[in-house]
Amino acid sequence: MNQKNIRIFVFLIIIILWAYFSFPIEILQIKNSNGEISYGYTANANAYLKSYGVTLLLTVCALFIGIIVGFGLAILRFFNIKTLNFIIDEYIDIIRGTPVILQLMIFSFVILTFIDNLYAAIFALGLNSSAYIAEIVRSGINSIDKGQMEAARAMGLDYQTSMKEIILPQAIKNISPALVNEFISLFKETSVVGFISVIDITMQSQSLQAIFYNPKPIIFTGLIYYISVKIFSYFAKKLETRINQND
Repeated sequence: MNQKNIRIFVFLIIIILWAYFSFPIEILQIKNSNGEISYGYTANANAYLKSYGVTLLLTVCALFIGIIVGFGLAILRFFNIKTLNFIIDEYIDIIRGTPVILQLMIFSFVILTFIDNLYAAIFALGLNSSAYIAEIVRSGINSIDKGQMEAARAMGLDYQTSMKEIILPQAIKNISPALVNEFISLFKETSVVGFISVIDITMQSQSLQAIFYNPKPIIFTGLIYYISVKIFSYFAKKLETRINQND
């Protein structure tokens, strides 16, 4: 048995044992008027699946905002405008220097009180992610030999075209693993949105634990996170292999 098969075997054993000892069978139970129990797709099961969808929605939308804002901030820093760079640096330091839970509460209860908490959470998580992505992109651009920019300018290309056509494509290739890691980190960080009453999978599992007086929903949710991250990591490795296949 090769190493790959061993890893798959161990992964399956972990999933089976974890699910066997933690799956909250109560979410599938239906009691009739006679007190008899049958099993089916219940409202609790539906709510649990929807909460997982909310977690994915938060992650994808927040990452989209983070990439747009983060790339913008990173590129603006290379214009070497001192005042602008100072503002961007302070923005990044404030975001990275304060807890994400605190940012969520500020956006939900102070700044964005006029919109649903779900959208406030997306915006807060997106801006939080943007600070980290800005640093990832900056380091990626700096990893490209400066001689390439000088060569592009010597060929008559302006700064914007040189950055767009030559520097950024190489930088994106270099930082793609880091961006995937940011996606995975963001996926797990969404678990704090329950503090502002957004029903993600973590919050839903806490509600089920209170209903059934059983810790199994919370423990089983850990399995859901574990499997999700494994899947994301698998596709990340596939993407990285495909990107680097021509190196």
